[in-house]
Amino acid sequence: MEHRMKTSRVAFLFLAVALALAAPTGGRTARAGQIVKSYLPLVAKPPASVCPTSSGNSYQSGPAIQWDNDNPVRHASQHADKNLALRGYSATSGTAGLVNYGSDDPTQPPQLATLFTPNRVPAFGLYRINNWNWAPSPSPGTPGGPVTNPPVTVLGLQTSAGESLRVPSSGYDIGGGMEIIVIYADADTIALQYGRTDSAASGYTVHVDNICADPNLLNLYNSLDGGTRYVYKGTPDTTPDYNLPNLPAGQVFGTARGAQVRVAIVDSGAYMDPRSCNEWWQIRPGHSGC
Repeated sequence: MEHRMKTSRVAFLFLAVALALAAPTGGRTARAGQIVKSYLPLVAKPPASVCPTSSGNSYQSGPAIQWDNDNPVRHASQHADKNLALRGYSATSGTAGLVNYGSDDPTQPPQLATLFTPNRVPAFGLYRINNWNWAPSPSPGTPGGPVTNPPVTVLGLQTSAGESLRVPSSGYDIGGGMEIIVIYADADTIALQYGRTDSAASGYTVHVDNICADPNLLNLYNSLDGGTRYVYKGTPDTTPDYNLPNLPAGQVFGTARGAQVRVAIVDSGAYMDPRSCNEWWQIRPGHSGC
């Protein structure tokens, strides 16, 4: 018995040493006495098993305008201005509350409190989106270092798993009672464009990540994500080229995957600070000032 226990301990020590030697060193050789760090993703998502597999919601499509000047056309899933997951983001520090940058849009921009019913200003988590090193289309490119100005570019919003998420209201109307087109969606993220241009380079785009996209909305998006959308047409104009999902303000587009959804706001290609109270939190129940 004692011999077996000693053998087991020796085997355990051998395994521990083997694992330590096999640990990644980030492409560098460890020197004697050097501490080797193993980097793990800073932002994790709960498994897809928490997401509903069916839905009673219905959605419709409407015209969209091809806008990005990529030839060949870059697929939306490989476009870092449409698919937030390509860029990635990491936690940062700062004021975990509303901040005052003033306001320069006479029309009400997207209001983040209206993601929720009832409207609310939840607890915040702070993140920074990564820059992007573009490559010739159709190659997507690679992530760069974090965007540092503004200091916060992705905002975590406290949620309850399974609660409904709605298209944030604004003063914009793209026609037919619709508020946005969906320029990207997958199982856990969505990009809402407040216009009919199939691009984040024009107008406002709201990215919402760490969600369960509504199955019916995702099916519609996938059915439209092809064909003419990926035929290069040349100089952008105002002529509709194909259809994408259209949603009105307040329509459910999915549910919270866990204890926090994460939101980024792009204004004509530039990532904004989503804490700005006089822009994205003009509607802020329980908060009279910034």
